[in-house]
Amino acid sequence: MRAYVLPDARLRKLAGRFVRLDIDTEKPGNAPFVEQFPIDVWPTLMIIDPATEGVVLRWAGTATAAQIEKLALDGERAVRKARASEADATLARADRLAGERRHADAAAAYREALAAGGPRWPGRARAAEARVQALGLAGDPVACADAAREALPALPSGPGRARVAAQGLSCALELEDEAARRTALAALEPAARRALDAKDVLADDRSWLYDGLAAARDAAGDAAGAKALARRWLAFLEREAARAPTPLARSAFDGQRLSAAVRLGEPARALPALLASERDLPGEYVPPTNLAVLYLKLDRPADALAAAGRALERAQGPRRIRVLVLKAEAEETLGEQEAARASLQRALAEGQALPEGLRPHGQLARARSRLAALQH
Repeated sequence: MRAYVLPDARLRKLAGRFVRLDIDTEKPGNAPFVEQFPIDVWPTLMIIDPATEGVVLRWAGTATAAQIEKLALDGERAVRKARASEADATLARADRLAGERRHADAAAAYREALAAGGPRWPGRARAAEARVQALGLAGDPVACADAAREALPALPSGPGRARVAAQGLSCALELEDEAARRTALAALEPAARRALDAKDVLADDRSWLYDGLAAARDAAGDAAGAKALARRWLAFLEREAARAPTPLARSAFDGQRLSAAVRLGEPARALPALLASERDLPGEYVPPTNLAVLYLKLDRPADALAAAGRALERAQGPRRIRVLVLKAEAEETLGEQEAARASLQRALAEGQALPEGLRPHGQLARARSRLAALQH
């Protein structure tokens, strides 16, 4: 988003009406902001009323410049409480509920807005996508997958349809009932495949589609199909990275390239890119973190431990917890059990010392699980 979307010239017209603030949620100095405005998904776009400091619109995930412009105007109307149709007023209410992270209530309100607006309502596409988003964030994969299946036939080809297909696949893959999962994936895969070739879809969203489609083939027991998609996915990311205007923009594809190479069964293909990013971005913690993950996949634990050490020197706040867990994995693989226990205990101590809004609960759970296994 920072490299490819936010610099778009069409967003300059918002200057003077909006103040843009970019927040790195993991920096300790930003903890007060994150405490007041918790984040569930990265990136998240919010429109905040300066008078009340309330979030009038929250958008989880990526967006094109054209979509950001529309979101901004919707948020401006909400702040000014401009007169609107019943559907628009309900959409604004749903946006406020989403801004408050009342995701299930927001999903219900988006559904009300869709019913009030009818098939020709201009806000229909955004409301349909926001409903699927909200259901995913509410932790309701059944309703999320169903909403995606319901929305897709009426959505125009483009970035919104691609994201709904990707979110629907993601939710369908979470379904515990195998028959329901297979049915949902079979319904969503064709739309997701078509979305891969649609115009104006961001590279991040195409990558999300490739990831979901490959996982869907795996879930269907189609190992060859999953591998073929992983090969296409990696080739796509390599082309995008080759066109990147800066090393930082190129590095935005590193994590995805690593995931695609691992799914393909050829993790070493990601190594040159990750080494180049660490060389070109010496102050960034992400390249050595990615290298630690890759070296563990390549059964090179000593190199993984060294990379985790370099990442730890650069990481701040909650990002340190993931690095400490990687460090412990490398130490355990090397047979250094005491060192691994110490790293995990350090991860837990540092994590618990963070403000609640900054704690990486998934990584802390992982640290507890590994520590319990080591102590037995």
